[in-house]
Amino acid sequence: MNKRLIICVWIILKINTLYSQGFEEGLKRAKQLSDSLKYDQAILHLQDLLVKAEESKNDTITIDVLIKLGSAYLDVEKNEIGINYYKRGLQIAKKNHREDKAAMAFYGLGAAFQQMERYDSSKYYYKKAIGFFENSNNQLTLSYLFSNLSLLFFHTNQFDSMEYYSKAALDIQTKIGDKYGSGASYSNLGLIARESKDYVSAIQYYRKSMSDYAEMNFTKGYSESLRYLAITYYMLNQTDSAARYFYMYDSIGHDILHKDYQDKILELETKFRTAEVERDNAIKQAEIEENKRQLLILYIFIFFLITTSILSYILFNQRRKRLKLASEKTIHNLLAEQEMKATHALLEGQDKERKRIAAELHDNLGSILVTLNMYADALQTKKPKEMPAIANKIAEVAQLANEESRKISHSLDSGMLKHFGLEAAINQLTDAVASARDITFNLSLQTDRISSDAALEIYRIIQELVNNTLKHAHCNRVNLELTQVGKALSLIYEDNGVGFNRSEIKSGMGLKNIENRVQKLDGELTIDSSKGKGSTFIIEIQDL
Repeated sequence: MNKRLIICVWIILKINTLYSQGFEEGLKRAKQLSDSLKYDQAILHLQDLLVKAEESKNDTITIDVLIKLGSAYLDVEKNEIGINYYKRGLQIAKKNHREDKAAMAFYGLGAAFQQMERYDSSKYYYKKAIGFFENSNNQLTLSYLFSNLSLLFFHTNQFDSMEYYSKAALDIQTKIGDKYGSGASYSNLGLIARESKDYVSAIQYYRKSMSDYAEMNFTKGYSESLRYLAITYYMLNQTDSAARYFYMYDSIGHDILHKDYQDKILELETKFRTAEVERDNAIKQAEIEENKRQLLILYIFIFFLITTSILSYILFNQRRKRLKLASEKTIHNLLAEQEMKATHALLEGQDKERKRIAAELHDNLGSILVTLNMYADALQTKKPKEMPAIANKIAEVAQLANEESRKISHSLDSGMLKHFGLEAAINQLTDAVASARDITFNLSLQTDRISSDAALEIYRIIQELVNNTLKHAHCNRVNLELTQVGKALSLIYEDNGVGFNRSEIKSGMGLKNIENRVQKLDGELTIDSSKGKGSTFIIEIQDL
């Protein structure tokens, strides 16, 4: 029996190895299609890989394919679809505690929102990715993140921040010898200097950019730096220098076009010469694939033989366990009956609680309001000198009513959360809204242990967000993501409504209440919204 188990394990490991190799080749093929600008074929290929990855239940490969799909949809400017794939990959990465994969998903989300010109959301996800890469050995990716942030700040006219991240990217690129990256960073710094009218510094930066590009023989980058240099000299009214650099730029541009034409001819000749070689290779590859298929069939056949032997052994043992299973079934039925009784008791307790609150409303608050009404009527018949005393009585009774209503309200508030927890309370709230209004709620709730006070505050924040959506958003879809990792909690609330500009509205009580509750939890609130693009509320709480 032990030998059979060893053979079974060996076969499973062999099959997993074949699967992994197949996925790696598939991802390489998708990259080749994207590099050749065949984006539609790349997307179809990645979709097939995703189906196979999910069937194999290999989360690591599934994350990689989802992130590649997000990038492919960004290439064809279908940003919303790309964002959905990045978020699916991020969710699986968090579930498996894969910080490296989560950081790549954050990177992709930042790029997507930057492409959509939603710069607040882009900056949020970029900084999430930077938090990981700053502590890793992948300095090249970190420099690219800094460069992207630099361009983001340029679009928002924050030139100080743009300069900071351009120099941070340049420091890394200089240390690791990335001349392509440093050429781009020098060009960005030249743009900052030119916008600040520091033309002398701009010229110096553009010359350094040209030097790095020339060293790497990167003609297109070199020609772009020439053009920027010519524009800068023109702004300095040095027309001779401007004309000279424009002429150099124009000459290189013609050379680039001529070289591209020659490259196309050479490419066609190469394809023609290698057609027969490729055909022979295809035939050989087909033979290899057929051998692999036959080998895989053999492995599967052996696997089923071993499985059949194991099942026969299990069925033999089950005959001896029938009496034990019968007794366990009886115990299970008794436990189920006890659980049903406990459920009935809970429902009965809830009914008693409702009746108690109704009695308090009728007996306590009702009698207080009757007394208040009597004092109000007395004001119409009393003399002026007696009115202050009656007014004091009215104030005392009103205070009593306020305290009684607060007590009843607290009793109602804590009921659902106390008995069923935060996630159940959120589900009840969104189900009630969805049934009353034509709004679809997409929920992703992953919480562990939250204190009752913090849970109530978070529930009140979500209530206020939903209330604002009903009043102002005019939307039909809401995404709510609540994720807890240790003591840290992240809440992302998105709608596809009409959006708003923060600068054009005053903070109402709803928005003020949200800000106060987030501040009470020592959290951070980020709002990203513009007219026609919906609204996003991001709340980060580090220590619950």
